[in-house]
Amino acid sequence: MNIKNVLNGQIKSDGTTTIRIYVSQGPKRRYLPTGMSIDPKYWDKKKGEVKKNYALSSKYNRQLLIQKRKIETFLLDGGNLDLYGKKEEKGSIIDFMEAYAKSNNGLRPTTVKMYNTAVRKFREYAQDRGKDDLLWSEITQDFYYDFSEWVLSAGVTNSALAKHLKVLKKIMRLGKEKGLHDNDAHQQRWFKVQENQKLNKIYLNQEEMHKIEALDLSSMPSLKKERDRFLLAYYFLMRYSDVAALSRANFFEQDGDVYLNYTSQKENITATVPVKKSAWAICQEYDFNFSFTANQVANRILKQVASMAGITQLVRQGARTEPKCQFVTFHTARRSGATNLRLMGASLKTIADIGGWKKLNTVERYLRASGMDSAKLAKKLGFFD
Repeated sequence: MNIKNVLNGQIKSDGTTTIRIYVSQGPKRRYLPTGMSIDPKYWDKKKGEVKKNYALSSKYNRQLLIQKRKIETFLLDGGNLDLYGKKEEKGSIIDFMEAYAKSNNGLRPTTVKMYNTAVRKFREYAQDRGKDDLLWSEITQDFYYDFSEWVLSAGVTNSALAKHLKVLKKIMRLGKEKGLHDNDAHQQRWFKVQENQKLNKIYLNQEEMHKIEALDLSSMPSLKKERDRFLLAYYFLMRYSDVAALSRANFFEQDGDVYLNYTSQKENITATVPVKKSAWAICQEYDFNFSFTANQVANRILKQVASMAGITQLVRQGARTEPKCQFVTFHTARRSGATNLRLMGASLKTIADIGGWKKLNTVERYLRASGMDSAKLAKKLGFFD
C-alpha cells in the first residue's frame, strides 16, 4: 500500500493546479481528489506537502494529513480501494428536516414548533445564498460560522441560534443513521450548541480593501471576476443574492450623478446607493451581469485573493485562530463597507438606509470596528486635542 500527495500537473486559469492523493493497493491505482488547489511554486514535491512560506501551509498540510489517515484507516480495515469515496448522499437536509417534523415521531408540540422554525430559518439562509436547499456535504466548519453569523446579524438571539443548531445536529445524526450521508461535521468539537455564541466576525479595513483593489489579476480571469464582484458588494454594502440579481435597470442618473436603486431579496427593503466611478466601471465591464458563480465558489476564491493581497496576519474568530484571509467570505464585503463608513463618520441611520437594514440596533451589532479603531475615530473629532 502506498499513499502520497501529488499535483495534477494541469494549470488552471487562476494559475493553480489541484492537489490529489495517489493511492496504490496491490495492482489497483487511484488518484483521489482533496478539494484543494495550490500555485505549483508553493509545492514541495519531495515532501509531498505545501511549502512553509505559503500563508495557509499549516492548514493545507493538516487537511492533507487527515485525508491520508482516513484513506489508510479505510484500507487497513479491509476496505476496497475501488469503493473509497463512492458513497453518494441522498436527498437534502431541509426537506428531510421538514418531513421529520411532519411525521409521527412522538415529538411534543413545542418540539415540532422548534423544528418548523428551524426549517424556515434554514430555508431563508439557503435562498439568501442562492440555493433551494442544503446538501449534507455542505455542512462544514465554514458553513457553521457563516450560518451563525448570518442568524446573529439579523438580530436573532443566541438562544434561538442554539435551538437551530440543535435541530441541525439531530437531523445530521438521523441522516447518517439512515445512510443518507457520511458527513460527521456535527460530531466535531467546533460544532458547539451553546447559548453564548459570539463569533466576532472579521472585517477588512480601508487599507486592506485598497490592497485587494490594487491586485493585478489580469492574467487570472476567474480570480479577477470574483475580486471585482466582491468590490462591488463592498461599494454598495450588498449581500450576495442582491449583487447576483443586479441589472442595468437598477441604475439611474440624477443631477449628473449615478445612483443604484434596488429592493433586497432578504428583507424586501428598497435602498438607494450613490455609485462611485470605480463601481460604475466594474458594472460596465461586466455588462451589469454578476451571476456567474455560486456563493460557495466565491468564498473559496476570495480566500485566495485575500492571501495574494497579503492579508495574512493571525486573527481569532469564534474558536479559530488562523490567517485573516482564511475568514474572508463574500459577506465580508458588506460588513466591511458598513464598518468603514461608520469609522469615516457616517451615521447609523445613513448606513441603515444605504444597506437596507430595518433597525439601527441591528446595524450596531453588525459593525466590527475594534476599540482602537473607535479611539482613532474619536481622536479626529477635536475633543481630545
